[in-house]
Amino acid sequence: MTFREPAWRVVARELESSLEEERGTGERAAAYVLSPFGARMNRVLLAGSLSPPEPIGRDASQPFWRSRLSDPTGAVAVTAGSFQPRAMTQLRSSNTARSAIVVGKVHLYKGRDGTSYLSVRAEALRTVGEGEERAVLADAVGQTLDRLDLIERLSQSPPVPAETLASEGVPAPWIAAARESIRRYPAADRAQFRQELRAAVRRVSGVALPGDTSEPPPTVQIRREPPPPTRPAPSAAERAEESLLLEFLDQVAEASLDAYADRRELLARVGSRGLGPDRAEEVLTRLEDEGVVEEPIVGKLRRA
Repeated sequence: MTFREPAWRVVARELESSLEEERGTGERAAAYVLSPFGARMNRVLLAGSLSPPEPIGRDASQPFWRSRLSDPTGAVAVTAGSFQPRAMTQLRSSNTARSAIVVGKVHLYKGRDGTSYLSVRAEALRTVGEGEERAVLADAVGQTLDRLDLIERLSQSPPVPAETLASEGVPAPWIAAARESIRRYPAADRAQFRQELRAAVRRVSGVALPGDTSEPPPTVQIRREPPPPTRPAPSAAERAEESLLLEFLDQVAEASLDAYADRRELLARVGSRGLGPDRAEEVLTRLEDEGVVEEPIVGKLRRA
């Protein structure tokens, strides 16, 4: 079984505020985007209104699409391309706005002028009803409030000891992320962010917003509890698959003119050695999650 980095439940405003990157420790350390509000994100889960998609790819043979997912706190770009075929099909399945849930990897691109652009590369998305959208948003709000409370406790003088927090069931990754958020974002206005979350709370609670004369939907409970803290390490068989894929990635990249491995050629080569396309995509995703492989250009891979 393949295990991925747990998806953080977040709202759009938190993603919009995230400007810092971090790479974990160890030989195969994953890459993360760190938020001011205690999330250390590789993968995220979002719920909101998904706009009609638009094509943004320049190569017709490798289509790439983009939408925007909006919730009561803000909006974030959601993308999918030919190497996320199921997600791309789901993204393109409607030309009207719809309620949706999106799971994907966070990408932070910094331009030459220093401007940061954050997007979510969809791994999967699903059109849902209003009730399910609001239920997922409720989980995101609850976990966000828990993380804000944790930052407050760690910001006290003296801070609450990690041992005390662990005994209360706070996951170690949350504690580490909160500490790093305090260090990386010393001027973050977390009180203002709490105020901005009120719009999401109203949405979850079924309270009509100003100007909305429709009957409010039933209340959805906000549960405040942390997600599972860790994932098991890949097995020896999974590591063997990774070694095979990396061996062919190096071969393809070395033979190319641009030092990148073409994704389609790589999948074809490992397929000849018995690693089918679906399984190869899982292995690639795990290697990208761990920060071993990156895709700086759509369809072009290299070691990170």
